[in-house]
Amino acid sequence: MHISQVIIISLVYRVCNATTQYLAPVQDINFPSSESATNPLQWLGANGPWYAGPNVFGISPEPPQNCHVDRAAYVSRHGSRYPDQGAYDGWVSMYKRFQTSNYTASGSLSFLSNWRPVLEDPASQTGMENPTGVKEALDLGYTLRTRYPGLYREGDEFIVWANNYTRVLQTASMFIRGYLGVAASRKGSIISVTSRGFPAGVGDSLAPSDMCPNFKDSEGGEHKSTWDEIWIPPVQDRLQKLIKGNLSLTAGDIAQIPYLCGFESHITGQLSSWCDVFTDEELKQYEYSNDLRYYYGIGPGTDLAKKMMTPFLSALVGILQNGSTTGVGVNGSTFNLPKLLVSFLNDGQLTELVTASGVFDGQSALSATEKDDNRLWVGSRYVSMRGTIAFERLSCTVKGDGETGTYHSDGSNNTYLRIRLNDAVYPIPSCNNGPGSSCKLSDYARYVAEKYAAEGDWITNCNVIVTEDTPATVKGASFFTDISKPWVRRLAV
Repeated sequence: MHISQVIIISLVYRVCNATTQYLAPVQDINFPSSESATNPLQWLGANGPWYAGPNVFGISPEPPQNCHVDRAAYVSRHGSRYPDQGAYDGWVSMYKRFQTSNYTASGSLSFLSNWRPVLEDPASQTGMENPTGVKEALDLGYTLRTRYPGLYREGDEFIVWANNYTRVLQTASMFIRGYLGVAASRKGSIISVTSRGFPAGVGDSLAPSDMCPNFKDSEGGEHKSTWDEIWIPPVQDRLQKLIKGNLSLTAGDIAQIPYLCGFESHITGQLSSWCDVFTDEELKQYEYSNDLRYYYGIGPGTDLAKKMMTPFLSALVGILQNGSTTGVGVNGSTFNLPKLLVSFLNDGQLTELVTASGVFDGQSALSATEKDDNRLWVGSRYVSMRGTIAFERLSCTVKGDGETGTYHSDGSNNTYLRIRLNDAVYPIPSCNNGPGSSCKLSDYARYVAEKYAAEGDWITNCNVIVTEDTPATVKGASFFTDISKPWVRRLAV
């Protein structure tokens, strides 16, 4: 190697490994205390605003010494949103009961008689991204632009991918605005990926379960219902004592309170009065119910659901490993693949991807009768609104024999991968001997390939009705490198 190259590389690693002082805060959304709880927004599972996950493994989020991130892929849920129509109808039903009953509420429920759903124009708001969701997406764009300055060159085109779902597309649009700023409309675009109606696209989307006939989300089934029968009645009894008159709180009302706490807070940008009702421990019991819902609904506690995103993961890891730089566009054109691959989807697909990634391989089955406060599977830390899983490719100059190092080396450059959930680093239990508890990229690719093979044929598992257009093997995420397909559309920001 030429002496000038050595000097340049040395300077790069000195810069990359210096302690970086970012202007953006780690936690972009405030999590204020309420009258009854210290952290009411922290325990809401999938229903709270974005939450920077705690560093449960004590691993620095900065690149390990002698390493830098030369490529990354971020897969994110949409930002905070207004309720869907069904949930909003439930709010309206509660409101009508609270208004027509003859009662007096005291203490933390004294606001009930004056409460009304916070949506001002339900016809245009339900299901859409709300103002906090816009902020979350803009913040993510700014954060990633400044976190990885070497992954984008000013003036280049920049594209992101999104499941063809309105609030997901809205999040993608706001992200690009945060990432590119004033250049967003000129240099940014969204690749919308449709998940239904194209037999050739089976298993090749950001929502593959949509075309899997055998797929079913049990929403936690008996595990969740068993736990709800344990934790809800004591809370119901406690709160009922605050009401005098003919208003009876139902188990459904109790389960709705944390949901309302989260949604009203990120809709209005102010801590909701519903957040004053539960204690921290009661909210943690709700959070555990949410964790059971995902673990046994679409996570590790399932058979088919946990296999949905493995083809996607396999394709994504292939791009990171092979270093693809160009893709196929329409009419024979080509495009440059961003060094930062960003895609947006929904909570179910995010959970399925997190499950496939392997970071929770060491989690034992969750109990339906006893809350495990030491569990690693905590949905609030990854499937919050704008929840994110990130795959960072680390290029490392490692130390040779005779030098002090924390991992084996042959003295050459090595490429590793590490995974982050809501920014916190999560190692793979079976592969964490690399710098910063990372996994050698080739080893991780082998891990994913072996998992994919062991899960069986995706099309057979799903009982897909095969047509002449159905692929023999699903492609997982070919839309990253080929945007000429009929189920893929390029949209302006």
